[in-house]
Amino acid sequence: MGRAEVPGTASASATTRLVLIRHGHTLSNSGGTPLLSGRTDVPLSERGGEEVRRLQARLRGGPGFAAIYTSPLERARRTAEALGEVGLGPVRSCAALEEIDCGELDGLPLEEVQRRVPEHWAANLRQDDAGFRWPGGESYRELRARALAAVRAIALAHRGERVALVTHAGVIGQVFGALEGVSPARWSAYRPGNTALSELDWGRGGGRIVSFDDHAHLADPLPPGD
Repeated sequence: MGRAEVPGTASASATTRLVLIRHGHTLSNSGGTPLLSGRTDVPLSERGGEEVRRLQARLRGGPGFAAIYTSPLERARRTAEALGEVGLGPVRSCAALEEIDCGELDGLPLEEVQRRVPEHWAANLRQDDAGFRWPGGESYRELRARALAAVRAIALAHRGERVALVTHAGVIGQVFGALEGVSPARWSAYRPGNTALSELDWGRGGGRIVSFDDHAHLADPLPPGD
């Protein structure tokens, strides 16, 4: 006997469309002093603000979202709020969408990190240890588990709906890496650009990649500056 459906609700087997969006550019990404900015709350740069305005213009007037979940870090939150401001959906904070915790070194310039812990620096670049963590921080394996748990929970809460998740390169990379069978250690394998859209269909059997790193709204050159 088939599963009965409650009138007015989505089927338990309905697929959720998840639109994962990386936050806008920060001076930690490029153009300033590169930082090991996991949980460090760096703001959007001038360039990042322009990227967000272009994303906002691209999505305005299109299909909205049942909810816009965002990492509470400012760079993601401001990106999400810009989408909420044009009526694309209600914005909800979700701590599980934060970037990886880099522990004692979080927020330090990359040059200083390289100088302080050269052995960690080299190990991270090898991308061959899923248990790698910066001193006192979160491992890539732990980040993947956290990211997948968040995605599953959001998809379950919004069966049959379209939802946005405004988050970070590390989180998006781990979700897509898991679906493609790539080790958590391979942090650079799926690294989207700032404000890029990456879409998944998520159902009872798990996730299916629809698109990755779509940044068509940035096709025209960005103005000089940050």
